[in-house]
Amino acid sequence: MKTKFILFAITLFSVAFSAHAQTEKAQVLAKSKQVVGALKNKNVKTLASYVHPTKGVRFSPYGSIDTEKDLTFRRKDVLKLYALPAYVWGQADGSGDDIKLNFAGYYKKFVYDKDFARAPEVGYNRIVKQGNTIVNLTEAYPKAKFVEYHFPGTRKYDGMDWRSLRLVFEKSGKNWYLVGISHDQWTI
Repeated sequence: MKTKFILFAITLFSVAFSAHAQTEKAQVLAKSKQVVGALKNKNVKTLASYVHPTKGVRFSPYGSIDTEKDLTFRRKDVLKLYALPAYVWGQADGSGDDIKLNFAGYYKKFVYDKDFARAPEVGYNRIVKQGNTIVNLTEAYPKAKFVEYHFPGTRKYDGMDWRSLRLVFEKSGKNWYLVGISHDQWTI
């Protein structure tokens, strides 16, 4: 009798945990869909509403996230992204030159260089594709969930023209908030 009760309790816990994980996944995917739509439409007001209220959102031009140097913006600053001056967003792969751009330039090259709202592959909490850059997303955001929007490379360029956009979310209270926007592509 005691063994049956323990097995019943374990089964009940497993079902409840699985349901929680599915609900969590659905919440993150729904938020991600809204965020990718805001990015597509360059709607900073909607984008800002999803940004973490205390951590802000970090922009990373490549899959390797630099928690010290990648630029982070608070909600109020996200509302003004297109009016802000040029910043150094990191170093360009290959040359090491500074990526010095205003947000419009950065957006065009390192955020929405493909129509990610129509990406043919979407991964939840998994890296769909990576090149030779170390992708440290789970180390940089240990409590986060992420959604990757991916365009595979073409035959013309031997697959090296692939692109990914990863949207990273952390839970605060009962809500999931955007804490990272990480772009990735084939690098030298």
